[in-house]
Amino acid sequence: MNFGSGLWDTYNNLTGLLGDVLSYVRLFAISLSGGALAVVFNDLAASLAPDIPVAKQLVMFLILAFGHGINIFMSAIGAFVHPMRLTFIEFYKNAGFEAATRIYTPFRKSAK
Repeated sequence: MNFGSGLWDTYNNLTGLLGDVLSYVRLFAISLSGGALAVVFNDLAASLAPDIPVAKQLVMFLILAFGHGINIFMSAIGAFVHPMRLTFIEFYKNAGFEAATRIYTPFRKSAK
């Protein structure tokens, strides 16, 4: 009985560690893709700009504003979603919270 419990705890610890490593790898991949996207939009703006002096700056500005705006928007979503996921899934799962044992009835008068 005790040996089986120890094996089960070992399994849970190992899978938990693997899940944590994969979570950090996922965050690293998201940040790496944001950097790659920035480089792509910089190269795209430099290669698509015509040789006309005023039009070159205008075209580059439009491409850079659009591309980096998308990148900033995706980073903002990531900055909101990932902490929420860590809080609600990983923290509450491991904190030992359990459901309430009484029925929720908000409009009933309480008997004193």
